[in-house]
Amino acid sequence: MDPARAVDDTLDRLEARYGTVAVTETEWHVDPATYDAAAERAAAGTVGGAGTWVRREHNGTTEALLVREADQGGWSEPAGKQEPGESLAAAACRETYEEAGIECRLTGLLRAERAVHVAAGTGRPPLPRLIVVFEAEYLRGDPRPRDGSVDEAAWLSAFPDRLRYPDVAALPL
Repeated sequence: MDPARAVDDTLDRLEARYGTVAVTETEWHVDPATYDAAAERAAAGTVGGAGTWVRREHNGTTEALLVREADQGGWSEPAGKQEPGESLAAAACRETYEEAGIECRLTGLLRAERAVHVAAGTGRPPLPRLIVVFEAEYLRGDPRPRDGSVDEAAWLSAFPDRLRYPDVAALPL
């Protein structure tokens, strides 16, 4: 399926299930190797990646689950790439468990970004990908790095100074 059509169809299904969400349109200027990797994933049937925004009430305070990857420079929600044959919802829950040891249940859709990969000067066509963040209910588990991709996982009641990307601070705490 055409990658743009796959992104649109996936977004339509997500909005039918979770309600309408504002979609941010961005252009990612990537090197040819990054573009090729994304194109291979698209050819395998994936549309992008997903994460979860898991919050809980603890001792009268709202806390959010955040993870920190040393090589990425800051904290963010648990997230990762969709695997072939996997829905974005399943990818979000899998990544949350793999990265942080937390089981969750998706309850809504907070963010959607249509990120168009562009490899300038290569003649390759723009490649749309979909990045979503689901709102999720905490079920069980204690935050701990599990798969080696994150260095820290924690419940935090305030945003730390170093965030992986600025949009994390726009998520509800």
